[in-house]
Amino acid sequence: MQRTLEDFKRAFPDRAVYLTDDRDLPVEDQRTLVIFQGGNGDSYVQVAPAHGFAIEGVRLCTSGGASSHCPGLTVAIAEAYRAMQDARNGVSRSVAPSYGDLRREVDAWRRRAPGYEYDPVMEVIARSPTVEG
Repeated sequence: MQRTLEDFKRAFPDRAVYLTDDRDLPVEDQRTLVIFQGGNGDSYVQVAPAHGFAIEGVRLCTSGGASSHCPGLTVAIAEAYRAMQDARNGVSRSVAPSYGDLRREVDAWRRRAPGYEYDPVMEVIARSPTVEG
């Protein structure tokens, strides 16, 4: 029996899958990105044949491991997982601003209001305690 990506999706609904954009290749040369979350909170990433079934992959630890040695990787993989699952479920997502975009916006606000800072706990912008006035 020939396995298909649809078989895989039905068997493993918690797995996020994305079939290559190289759809002009023969199916035996196509690959599928598979990401899933383990019960331990770690992420698992595989590159599988087009049908999605694979036995090898990479574990990315959210406590230590990848989180320590490659900061940002597990966050990016988790975001990719959510994006892939949203696409699978027909959920529309807007394009998130890049880190650089956010950094430039924060820097611009700091230049315009140097005497103020954002308090994330209270969710307010307050006068910086270091500024007189």
